[in-house]
Order: sequence, then C-alpha cells, then structure tokens
Amino acid sequence: MTVGQRIAQKRKEQGLSQEALGEALGVSRQSVYKWESDSALPEIEKLITMSRLFGVTIGWLLGVENEESSPESSKNETDELTETQLKMVEEIVDRYLAAQQPPKRRRWPWVIVAIAAVCLLVVLNSLRSDLQNMQWQYSNLQSSINSVTASVDSQIYGITNRVEEVLKNQNNLTTSYGTSVVSVDIPSNTAVFSAYASPKTYTEGMTAVFVVDDGSAVTEVPGELGANQTFSAKLTCDLTNEITISVVFVTGDVRETQLLDTHYGLYSRSLPDTPYDFDFADGLMWKELNKDGMLDWSGEYEICRLKNFKSADGIYYMDEGRIDQTELKSFRVGLFQNQKLLGWLEPCEKPNKYVNYADDGYDFYRYPAVSVTPALEDVFTLAVVMVDEYDREMVFADIGYSLENFGDELTHASRGFYGIDDPANWEY
Repeated sequence: MTVGQRIAQKRKEQGLSQEALGEALGVSRQSVYKWESDSALPEIEKLITMSRLFGVTIGWLLGVENEESSPESSKNETDELTETQLKMVEEIVDRYLAAQQPPKRRRWPWVIVAIAAVCLLVVLNSLRSDLQNMQWQYSNLQSSINSVTASVDSQIYGITNRVEEVLKNQNNLTTSYGTSVVSVDIPSNTAVFSAYASPKTYTEGMTAVFVVDDGSAVTEVPGELGANQTFSAKLTCDLTNEITISVVFVTGDVRETQLLDTHYGLYSRSLPDTPYDFDFADGLMWKELNKDGMLDWSGEYEICRLKNFKSADGIYYMDEGRIDQTELKSFRVGLFQNQKLLGWLEPCEKPNKYVNYADDGYDFYRYPAVSVTPALEDVFTLAVVMVDEYDREMVFADIGYSLENFGDELTHASRGFYGIDDPANWEY
C-alpha cells in the first residue's frame, strides 16, 4: 500500500472523516485528501502526530515496516527504538567496541544508551531531511507544470477569442440583438422568451423570422418590424437544458440566418437542489477487491452531509425573468455501475463506526448487499434520483470511482458523469 492508502485505512478504522482528521492535525480537509490520494506527503511533524493518533510507527506509515505496532509499542517514537533501529544500534556498538582495547570492565549501560540515542537522532534527522527534500522537489515540479499549463492555456484562450471575434465580425448580420427569459411555466413545462434583432443592411420589404430550438422541436415565429428597423418577437418552447434562438432575415428568395443566443441549464435550475453532499463516499473511495476478486458492499455504510433543499432564496434570476426552484417531493440514493442501478441504499441509524460524528447535519445509509466482479474501466458512483412536486425526475450523480489507477481498489475515476443529468441516461 502507498502512504496515502495507509493513512486512509487508519483514518477509517478510527471512524474519522477527512475533515475531522484535518482538525486533529491542524490542517485542512484538502490537505488530508492530497495525502490520501498520494499527490502530497505529510510533513514529519504530521507523521509523528498521526503515528500517535493511529497507534502505529512512522515506519509503518511510510511503508518501510511491514507490521503495525502493538498497543504497547504505540508510544512516542522518540522514547523507544523499533526492532529494526535497535538491531542497527547494536551492530554499530559491536563494531565500535571491537575496534577498542579489551575492556577491563563490563560494557557500561549508559554508553549503549548514549550511542543508541545518537543513532536514533541520526535516523530521524535523515528521515526528516529526505521528506523535506522530496516535498521541495515535488513543489518545484508542480510549480513548473502549473506555470507551463497556465502559459499555454492563456495563449490558447487569447488565440481562440481573437479567431471567434474575427469570424463573428465577418459573419454578423446584425448591428444589435438580444434575448431574455420572460416567464417559465413549470406545470406545463414551457418557457417564454423575448428576442429582437436589427439587420446590418436593411432593404425595403425585408422580413425576419425568429427560430427557437429546444432540442425536441423547432418553432418559427414571424418578427414584427418596429422603430429603427428592429424586428422583435415572443417565443414559446419546452423548458429544456439547451435552448437556441436564431433570426432569419428574408429578402426575396434570399434567407440569411444568424444564431443569437443559447440558454443552458434552465430545466435543471428549476429543480430542487440535491439534499446531500457526498464528500465522504466511504463505501467507494479505497474500496478493495475481496479474495474472490469482487467488490462486495455487504455490511457497508455511507455518511451523507445534509444540505438545504434550495440554493440561497431558491430563485435563479435571469435577465428580466426568473426561474423558481420547485419543492422536493421524494428522493432515493442508489449505487450505480456504469449508470446502471446495483441497488438502493437504505436509511439507518448511526452505525458504531461513526460514533465520533455529531448527530446534526449528517444522515446514514446502509449499502445494498450486492457484489460484482468489476473491470478496470467500470465506473461506480452514488446518485440521488429526485422527484419534485410536479413529478419531474432528475438524477444528481456524485463523482465516479474505478480500479483504473491501482487495479485492486477504487479511486477517483478519470471519466464518468458528475452533476445533474437526464434520467433517460440512467437505468434504475
């Protein structure tokens, strides 16, 4: 196991969250996450504190000792030598005495103790120096990578903007235009938009048609000509997560089209917020294959941080209109493999392993008794299937986990869906 895996294992055995361990060590939850994901190493002072907290040696945490310390050996590491260190000290003492004249007296205990103390200090100082050097090298490497990435991103972003601006100016048919949400009717699942556009070159007899595409249907509405040769219209369509509005200028048999705006996420914003924050994912992160090569969730539990059902005041203001979030009617928490349901988690009382957690702000669930033989590319995730007051369903997916990094335990996947999604993309 890596250093991060060992820290995660002992933290879970102690019933601590990443946040709780961070508080005990005087660091942030993000620091603990970086340690456990092996993207950073703890400082020597933190390793010493964790060895005391977990009842193990620093050597075990660093993977240089195979056996965990017993309760009797879980004292301050500066008070007692480990077996490996003791053997090292004895060998040094024997060599030292062999090089001297035959002593007239028996070896003095205080000489052995003094040499042992010196050797221990040398070992600890060497360990501290190596860790600091590794952290320094890692920090420099990470800083260099971030600098190069930021520079490349900045150049690409600048070039992209210039190209888009040139193309837009060349192909722009209007001198001014705009769209806005007028109203949203949740029961009928419709949205009303206002749109206007002024042609760059207006000729007598020119007409305009506004086109709205909600992803399932395309609707055309004739524009009304107003002051300053400006066309306008009111457009009604289904409320979806991607709605595009265009204008078509018609002169005789010539039709010229320009995209005006694309409105994203309107449907999702009308839904209630997911009630949970899955920062913990205890049943997924570092989940190991059993001896049969299977992932088995029998007897596993999950802790979820309870959230407010609405964001801020529950209203998203957009231009001249607004979208009200609906009320949450019901929800279920499921374990999914490649967006296919493995089983629903059941609410339960606080398990003994979470005895250190406060009762406020958390809910607890029992995993379904399921086991699967996974492939490296499989993605496992927790997802909340929500139903609002108008019986509309939506899925909120947590981040995915897979075996792709280590092959024998789950870690964060490089792919998989996260956030609000259409139930049509899920099987349950």
